[in-house]
Amino acid sequence: MSALVGVTGANGYVGGRILAHLRDRGVEAVALVRRPEQASQPARRYALGEPLEASLLEGIGTVVHAAYDASARGDRVHAANVLGSMPLLEALGARGARLLLISSLAAFAGARSLYGQAKLELEQAVLERGGAAIRPGLVFGAGASGLFGAMVSALSRHAFAPLPGGGWQRQFMTHDARLAELVAMMIEERAEPGGPVFAAHETPTTLRAIAEQITAASGRSLKVLALPGRTAYLGMRAAELARLPLPFRADSLLGLIRPIPLDQVAALERSALEFPPLTPALWDAERTPAA
Repeated sequence: MSALVGVTGANGYVGGRILAHLRDRGVEAVALVRRPEQASQPARRYALGEPLEASLLEGIGTVVHAAYDASARGDRVHAANVLGSMPLLEALGARGARLLLISSLAAFAGARSLYGQAKLELEQAVLERGGAAIRPGLVFGAGASGLFGAMVSALSRHAFAPLPGGGWQRQFMTHDARLAELVAMMIEERAEPGGPVFAAHETPTTLRAIAEQITAASGRSLKVLALPGRTAYLGMRAAELARLPLPFRADSLLGLIRPIPLDQVAALERSALEFPPLTPALWDAERTPAA
């Protein structure tokens, strides 16, 4: 592939895994990040909502857009992540380059979370401009950060888990290495799907089953405190307003409590790539063989 591939958000968990995978495959990939000095070279400065430097997209044929401002709250979520992405989309369109959005299964019609709503609107903007969108579920892997990493960190130390509604909510799991492989495949094949692409193991699990696997890997049995979903959400919002440290955002909890309906899952496009289920061999660093 002669043209460079740019990866936004490459200092983050998902973007970083994608960038590393592309480079391992011999793809010339550049990190497009707010702090290029913290990224492996080559890297260029890119920040959501800020004017693009003239040289940012020089030589780039495809951008994988994994950047997301998780610090934004309320109306700032839309402003930072949807409106903030538009200069990049418009610049790519003007150059005839392509954008591949890392979206989420939290993005669906009727989504309650601001994260899901923002990703859905951004998907529509990308698809209208001839780009592509990939919808992973809850992303996991060895040394994962993000929401799954927060769960591992908490449950590896404490077997006691306050779960909304007892944790029976449906969850689709996405192995980070397979997600990166799908991104590379879509870049190389230059496939143009008509809609968002489903990127997760086909059979859903539950929040409770995920927690049980994590605690079992630590040699414990899960002890669940079932909380009403609204109570859990309001408690986290109060903690956020009080600026107390939390393992993840209250808005992320909304996405867990109200997952994507199965009829919308069935309507998503499929790739030829199959995703594995959640197993300790794929996420537990002590059990994961060295690459």
